[in-house]
Amino acid sequence: MSLDIPVIDFYPFLNGTDEDREKISLEIGKACRNVGFFYLSNHDIPSSLIERVYQQAEHFFSQSIEEKMKLYIGSCPYGNNRGYTPMFEEKLSPKGDLKEGFDLAMELPADDKDRIERGAILYGPNFWPDNLHGFRECIYNEFYLKMLSLGEKLFEAFALSLNLPSNYFKSMCQKPMVTMRLLHYPPQTIVQDEDQLGCGAHTDYECFTLLSQSNQSGLQILNNKQEWINAKPISNTFVVNIGDLMQRWTNDQFKSAIHRVINTSGTTRYSIPVFFGPNYFTKIKSLINDEKEKYEPILAGEYLTQRFNDTYQYRQTNSSSTL
Repeated sequence: MSLDIPVIDFYPFLNGTDEDREKISLEIGKACRNVGFFYLSNHDIPSSLIERVYQQAEHFFSQSIEEKMKLYIGSCPYGNNRGYTPMFEEKLSPKGDLKEGFDLAMELPADDKDRIERGAILYGPNFWPDNLHGFRECIYNEFYLKMLSLGEKLFEAFALSLNLPSNYFKSMCQKPMVTMRLLHYPPQTIVQDEDQLGCGAHTDYECFTLLSQSNQSGLQILNNKQEWINAKPISNTFVVNIGDLMQRWTNDQFKSAIHRVINTSGTTRYSIPVFFGPNYFTKIKSLINDEKEKYEPILAGEYLTQRFNDTYQYRQTNSSSTL
């Protein structure tokens, strides 16, 4: 992995010629192979909208714990890993993470055919608060759906960078598993216990992540010298990183880099990650035909379900959620 995280201007890909798109896809491919992370600028998501999402996040997390626990992820009636995650619920740090979150994904009916007849347990409705005016409209109808469109464009860039047709992933992302999170980290000025960080060292599970950081630093990436480097916030950019499914899909050509969060800013930190996966029943097997496959083929939904089972405490104590 390189020592530096490149900044890639996405405007030419969104608005330019075929040559522009090829050039940007090559830059993205280089970053994915060498670093596993890059910043994406000129991505066409209005900064004013992102700011309103942060405002909604602050409103949600400022509520009492009793109010937030009404939406506890372990109480979600659909068992599809959506709702509120309190402090220490996730165990990317051995003793639990110093963060709280709110998880949502693609809004699908409870009687979705794939969910009911084929066991796609990560599909279904979201678990929304009913006491926050405008929360769902801003978070889902405005921001989430725009991020879906941006993710589709990034899939096109990844395809071109792998010498595939730009629409290669399209049929596998008609009903994608795309999870968005609102995250709140309290300040951790002094790390008293390495086993209890804001977010412990890990790789992401899906194909790639688009992360909006607030102005507070905290994200750190492990480079090839085994040094933690800071991914400082850059205004009006998303941090993009490759996840495990894409590393498997590319037979390790794209790197799913280890990262963590320690909020040493001295103040509250918010972030908004959006994790992009394909359709539940997409078979993940190597796209690289001239190399021996390093991983056994696996269905994307089964892989993500197992990773959630390994991470969330409620899924380890509630047997009904691990079916």
